[in-house]
Amino acid sequence: MASRCLPLLRLVPLMLQALLWIADLQVSSVASPLHDFGRHVEEEMEESDNTSRRYIRNYQLYSRSSRKHLQIFGKRVDALGKDGSENAEVIVETDTFGSRVRIKGASSGFYLCMNARGKLIGKRRGKSRTCLWKELIDENKWTAFESVEFPGWNVAFNRRGRPRRATMIKRGKETQFMKRLLPKDRVTPNKPEFDFSHLTTQMHHRRRHSQHTTTYQ
Repeated sequence: MASRCLPLLRLVPLMLQALLWIADLQVSSVASPLHDFGRHVEEEMEESDNTSRRYIRNYQLYSRSSRKHLQIFGKRVDALGKDGSENAEVIVETDTFGSRVRIKGASSGFYLCMNARGKLIGKRRGKSRTCLWKELIDENKWTAFESVEFPGWNVAFNRRGRPRRATMIKRGKETQFMKRLLPKDRVTPNKPEFDFSHLTTQMHHRRRHSQHTTTYQ
């Protein structure tokens, strides 16, 4: 009897291995499409989206270093714009459904770009990858703009508002910006949205007396 059970006991490990192999095949068949889709999303975020409608926003970019705003004067760029000035307004266009954008001066029509030496320049046409920026949110809620063409190189200005060469700096105060609404788009907290006319006590008594007199006539 024992001799008959011995071959069966030897088959048990083989059966367990077969079951594990089948389970691995089922898991891999389910996980593979999800893995491929995740990789597909990452690849799509690295390419320009030429089919979807672009999202465009108008605001100002306040430099933490210069304490003024980004300006694009044709080929020249600085961070000396005053709040509400014409040249401080920028137009930000989305490039993908990720975080890639193009930044254009609303007044000049030139795009913010970076050349191969890490220098910030303005270009009339912004279709090049040198004019593409990836928005990065720092821990302190400031925004940095990293070059898509040159990873690790960021838009930066010194405290005098002059552009810093990207090859010479790291992420920090000089690369941090805050998005600010244009003055015309801001809502003043102390100003009510609607103006209500309030009756004084004397006017209120006059109105009640007038209504009372009209009733008894």
